[in-house]
Amino acid sequence: MKHHLISELKTQILVLPAHHGDSIIIKTFDFNGNEFNILVDGGTAKTFEEVLKKELKKISLLNIVILTHIDSDHIGGLIKFVKNTLFDPKKIEKYWFNSKNIRFLNLGDNISSGQAKTFEELLIDKGDIKDKWADEIIIGNEPILPSGINIEIISPSKEILEKLYKKWPDLSEEYNKKLQDVAISTIASSQINRGLLVDLALVDDRPDKSIIDDIVNSSSIAFIFNTFDISVLFLSDAHPYLIQQALSSKGYSKENKLKIDFLKVSHHGSKNNTTNDLLDMIECDKFIISTNGGNSGHTHPDRETIARIIHHPERKKEGYQVKRKIYLNYSIENIQRKAGEFINDADLKTGNWEVIDNTQFFENE
Repeated sequence: MKHHLISELKTQILVLPAHHGDSIIIKTFDFNGNEFNILVDGGTAKTFEEVLKKELKKISLLNIVILTHIDSDHIGGLIKFVKNTLFDPKKIEKYWFNSKNIRFLNLGDNISSGQAKTFEELLIDKGDIKDKWADEIIIGNEPILPSGINIEIISPSKEILEKLYKKWPDLSEEYNKKLQDVAISTIASSQINRGLLVDLALVDDRPDKSIIDDIVNSSSIAFIFNTFDISVLFLSDAHPYLIQQALSSKGYSKENKLKIDFLKVSHHGSKNNTTNDLLDMIECDKFIISTNGGNSGHTHPDRETIARIIHHPERKKEGYQVKRKIYLNYSIENIQRKAGEFINDADLKTGNWEVIDNTQFFENE
């Protein structure tokens, strides 16, 4: 039964325009009506000055700051934040960041370089991290949260983190080179010629890389967020096989689906991170894709991902009974300048769905 103090309150989720990255602010309330604020990632280096800084000024206390993984389009804005005069460690209660070094609360001789090292050192110097560092955020970990707020960790696993830590220095050097976004000046080619959405939904959906070969994305913190009025699956850049395994271990299946209000699609809509098998385990009709189209190395979203969301076999078999919505946090025009034309008017005529672009604010109706 909902406490009378929160009967008029609503959880709000802000998916910031973070270029080709993620930066999400969750504003909710516990059972007694107390505010509870979560920052999930900081987007690219430019995200902080452009949008994140303004939003953080409105928040008196961040109960949790989560860095899902060390890709530059997730960590860059957090580095800017910690370096900025706006950063006040007294206004942060907990950090969730699977760090190789900070978990020991000391600097060893073998500390990694690059952005992960930069963030670690900044937090050690400025973050007042004693008693604020969560245990490893992995499958099976049950974070202690106020009554009325629940988070189930479904990625990464202990084994994946151990493999990441073994490679941490090399990865840090590689990702350090990505600190600055790469501008795209050419017009991207259209994705429409890849085929009809209804056909693409049935194309081989196995990821190009295995879990181990995609270790940084596979180490992403992914979680099911539940509170008094909303349920959201936040997938960061997680590998679909890991998510499928985690959901299966919790008893979810095609016959017993995970029921959620929103799904934040993994890896900005990459075709390598959303499978039909995963979608069949989830009951949801509102999907959020966070991207401005990508950069010179990777462009998103992929037309194949849109196809699977709209036309995956289970939904097609059921006759597309419920209207499905795909939300984009940038305008379609903006995204298509980088990712190419990934949908057209003809696509919207079948499958009972719509795309809603340039939308950053989400709450239950």
